Amino acid sequence: MNSRRVAAILCGVLAVYLLLSPIYALYHFKEYASSVPLIARYVLAPAVLALFFLAVGLLAKPSVAITAGLYALSVLGGLFLFETLLTLRSVPVRMSMLGQLSPEQSAAIAREGDVVRGFTLPQLNRLSDVKDLNHAVLSGFPAQQVLLCAQPSSVVSYRADRYGFNNPDSVYDSGRIDAMLLGDSFVEGFCLPPGVDLVSRLRQKSVSAVGFGIRGSGPLTELAMLGRFGPMLRPRHVLIVFFEGNDWRNLEGELSISWLRSALDEHADFGTPQSAGAAMLRARAAIGEINRQPITVADLLARTEVLRNFFALQQTFARLGLNFPGATQDIPEFRHVLRRAKSIVQSWGGSLQLVYVPRVDRYLGAFSARSAFEPLRSLVARGAASEAVPLIDLSTAFEVRPRPQELYAADGHFSDSGAAFAAEIIARHIQDGSIADAAVREGR
Repeated sequence: MNSRRVAAILCGVLAVYLLLSPIYALYHFKEYASSVPLIARYVLAPAVLALFFLAVGLLAKPSVAITAGLYALSVLGGLFLFETLLTLRSVPVRMSMLGQLSPEQSAAIAREGDVVRGFTLPQLNRLSDVKDLNHAVLSGFPAQQVLLCAQPSSVVSYRADRYGFNNPDSVYDSGRIDAMLLGDSFVEGFCLPPGVDLVSRLRQKSVSAVGFGIRGSGPLTELAMLGRFGPMLRPRHVLIVFFEGNDWRNLEGELSISWLRSALDEHADFGTPQSAGAAMLRARAAIGEINRQPITVADLLARTEVLRNFFALQQTFARLGLNFPGATQDIPEFRHVLRRAKSIVQSWGGSLQLVYVPRVDRYLGAFSARSAFEPLRSLVARGAASEAVPLIDLSTAFEVRPRPQELYAADGHFSDSGAAFAAEIIARHIQDGSIADAAVREGR
């Protein structure tokens, strides 16, 4: 094989890999190529590099081209080795999020009784074939032991309250609820032992708080939860906890479900825990059957984007601060969600607030471009302002910390310190109604 062919192969392999990014971005144009920063990051930069290496491989002196190709492939190989290390470290975390247990952990959790592995409300409603909002499953399973995650040395679980959420059942005995938090796994307290999650930290600050959070929930599901449980509890404050990482995408998916979209109707019938009883029983039987099946690597590949992320060097670019989020399109229904939620809360004289939780990617890497995350934050902030809903923006409060990434655990949820810090800000806002929204955003 002559040197020119070797040069062409070395540089060609690199060019083909680089061209995968613009091809993928253009195929998913709306998400990755619909704005100038995204075009620059996912289309132009890799395309220019690909053309450069093609030109080097075909036109430069063979010795120069071979050297350039070898050096560039060595760098790419190093990046993939680093990505492999990060992926291998994340696999146990991801498997535990799916509910995988070791034999010892299975034996330990079995001693707790009939334990339910992780689930989402969309999953439960699919399994129970729900057709209308009145009969929808809008909570977890009451009084059941729920597995949050499995750590190397322990299993994290909680005993669900009378409604199916991660709260001590005694919190309802006083008859006074200061705050109801609606959200996803951040409110549920993912992988945090009882007593150190966000809502528990609020209770430790003398706020009678309940968390109505189930992993995978988005704003529309949370509106439905509020419509069903809010009038029963009549909390003084209702806080919708919006996670920057996936809540916007979750809302897009929720709006495609006709029975869930009906939660936006002024006279929607949200039903009661009793009206959802039959669907809950069907969901419990179905999830029990699923729980009996072992979690395998095939489940990881099918239910997550770990393979795609590996070839995209997603974790490596995140560490460098070069992993930009996809484009954010306006969803007018978000403002409608806030409007309906506010109307429901005001019906018993309560107040509604929105809490904005940033994703850890904002704070990673020496080259982190936090401005890439601003379009979504701005949309959410404008939506809240248009409906006169106070915004508790944790992103600006986190930014003033010396190492904000330490507020997150390895799985991207709050760490112990992150839950404590977020609770401190939220409690201050709840306990002193005179705090201006701007002061809360600055984390003072």
